[in-house]
Amino acid sequence: ISKTATYPIVAGDFTGKSSLIVFVDVSAGTSTAADITLPAAADFGTCAIHVVSTAAHGSGNSIAIKLGAVEQYTLYKKGDHCEFVSDGTNVFRTGNEHATIRGSVALTADWGVAGNSHHDIFNAVDAANYSVEEDIGSGWSITNDDWTVPYTGRYWFGGHFPASGYINGFLIYKDGTPLTQSRENEIQYGGATQSNLYINLTVGEVITWWVATTDSTTATLAGDAAKDELQVMWWMVRRD
Repeated sequence: ISKTATYPIVAGDFTGKSSLIVFVDVSAGTSTAADITLPAAADFGTCAIHVVSTAAHGSGNSIAIKLGAVEQYTLYKKGDHCEFVSDGTNVFRTGNEHATIRGSVALTADWGVAGNSHHDIFNAVDAANYSVEEDIGSGWSITNDDWTVPYTGRYWFGGHFPASGYINGFLIYKDGTPLTQSRENEIQYGGATQSNLYINLTVGEVITWWVATTDSTTATLAGDAAKDELQVMWWMVRRD
C-alpha cells in the first residue's frame, strides 16, 4: 500500500498476507511527521510489516512508525526503512532497517586558542562563528553548542582538524567526561589530530568536542567558507 500522510495500518491491509510493504511519500509540505501506526501485536502475528520512505522528504519531514502512541522507529530520508514482526504478544524489529541520523558542524572563521588552555570548541567560539552544515535527527543545540544523542545505538564520529601551533583535538567528551584524550607532553607543533570513534551511546547523552594547547603562544584553528575549515561529523551506524 502507498501513503502520503499519517495512517493507521488496519486488518484489511494485512489479513491473509505473509508480508505487507507500506510505501510512504512525504515529499509534500515541511516540518511534518507522518505517523504510520502498527496494529496490535496480537493482530499481525503471521504477517511481517515493512515501512519504506520512497521519496525525498520535504524539509523537516519525517515518518514516525508507532505502536499505539509510542514511537518505534523514525525515517528521515528517502530509502530509510524498517521491518516489524509479532509473536502474538510482542512486536520486534527484524534488523532489516536503516535510519539516516547524521550531521556536521564547521567553523566559519579562524579562532585563536590561547596558550596552555583547554576548550569546548563550539561553546568557546559561540554559534555566531560556526555553521550547522547538517543535522538530521535534530540533535544539535545552538543554545548549548553541543549534540544530544537522539536514539540509543552505535555511532561514528570523525571530522577535519586543520590547525597550527602546539595543539591537539578533537578530544571527544560525553556528559563532561572524556572519551578520547591526549598526552600533553607528546603534543608537538603541527601535531594536531582528529578522533575517529565508534561507540555505543544512550539517548540523552551529550557530546562535546574539545581542544588542548600546551605552549604559551596562541594556536589557531582554521575556519572559512572554502571547506578546508575545522569540521566535526557524526553518523548513527545502528539504532538499538
